[in-house]
Amino acid sequence: MDLTPLDIRNQKFSVKKLGGVDVDEVQAFLNQVATSFEQILAERADLLKTINNDKKTVEDYRRIEKTIGDAVVTMQKVIEEKRTQATKEAELIIAEAKAKAEKEVDAIRSRATDLRTEIDRLKQTKTSYFSKLRNLMRTQADLLDNLENEEA
Repeated sequence: MDLTPLDIRNQKFSVKKLGGVDVDEVQAFLNQVATSFEQILAERADLLKTINNDKKTVEDYRRIEKTIGDAVVTMQKVIEEKRTQATKEAELIIAEAKAKAEKEVDAIRSRATDLRTEIDRLKQTKTSYFSKLRNLMRTQADLLDNLENEEA
């Protein structure tokens, strides 16, 4: 059975006639023990209250820790998804840029080929005009020579 301060205060001892104890001294000592016991019980109650509060605080921190952990996992997933999406978009942009560059290179090559063909045609036309002009000049020179020979 647990002892309480009240049990200690109310404890009665039988007095023996020879070699007995001083009742007042025993009662004073019991009161002192009861007061100390009350203080210990009050301290114990305060400590239990603190322990219970600390347990609640620890539970709260564990919930917060779990929430933060879940948030971190979620953020890591979101970051990985965004990274994957950004990589795909970058690859698409690069592929589109390469395709556009290839089209432009093909267009430039085609234009260069067209210009070479045009240059060759113009050279042939020039050569043809020079040839016709020489023939015309020979014809005119021959005509002048014939006219000069006829007058002489």
